[in-house]
Amino acid sequence: MGIDLAFDDEGLDKAVRALAEDGDATAALELVEGEGDAHRREQAVSVLGAAGVNEIESLRALAARQSYRPERWLLLGAALAAAAWGVREAPGRDKRIDRRIIAQKALVAESRTALRRAAALSPGDAVPWSELTGVVIGAPLHATETADVFKRACVLTPGLYLAHARHLVGLTRRWYGSPDRVLAFAHARVEGRPDGHPLHALVALAHIEGYVDGVLRGTTVGRFWRAWRYFADPVVRHEIDSAANRLLAGPDDHPWSMSAHQAFAAAYQRAGDLGRARAHLLRSGERAAVWPWRYFGDPGSRFAAARQAALP
Repeated sequence: MGIDLAFDDEGLDKAVRALAEDGDATAALELVEGEGDAHRREQAVSVLGAAGVNEIESLRALAARQSYRPERWLLLGAALAAAAWGVREAPGRDKRIDRRIIAQKALVAESRTALRRAAALSPGDAVPWSELTGVVIGAPLHATETADVFKRACVLTPGLYLAHARHLVGLTRRWYGSPDRVLAFAHARVEGRPDGHPLHALVALAHIEGYVDGVLRGTTVGRFWRAWRYFADPVVRHEIDSAANRLLAGPDDHPWSMSAHQAFAAAYQRAGDLGRARAHLLRSGERAAVWPWRYFGDPGSRFAAARQAALP
């Protein structure tokens, strides 16, 4: 799935390189451990999980060696979750699909176990529950697990960006939800947020999901028509513009600020509004978030193309 690089944190950069290139998890575990600053740790765990997909065996060994350390289970669980999403998205012929499903299910089951172990060892930490929001989307053990996991994350630390973004994805039609549920969730969770809060981006993410939903259904002509008119709808544009203004009105002092601006940049890029996209790209950093660019191709390439088109 790739590593989300929409952050400005030298320590996290160094930990990513050490883990992904050298297989050294020392710096990664230092960033992951503890219960402080859940917003920053939520981002670090997600990023480092993706960086650790090729080091799962060594991460298993680290967790087994000191099984009382929650950060070891947390990093392992995040790496397994990232690997499961990678298996799901990997291209392949029909004969490979059954093997991919089996492999994904095994990774999801192991990830769930590792993350729940981390949560049990550190009961005041919301981050294992945030990671679980992405794990349980496609394979809930019971009817309420998705909602229960998200609620637990929010009780421990309200307003976690990635927990909300992942839960929003789980409400889409392809996960047996609906566009109406996605929008209702975004509206409810944005209400009352201060200017500059990254959760304003839920509105952009919800409408990107609506756009994607339209281009995945029906005939070629129908998909083209829905794609062409989605962002031309004045109600859609008013909602996106209002939320964008709220994000732009505040400071970019949150770990997820760059990702939030990139969500709006992607929406405006799809809408063909380079002026609006520019305002967010100027505050998005120079490296791509994985989502929502991943819907439209390679995230790095899509982000670079948007920047080239919109920035002088």
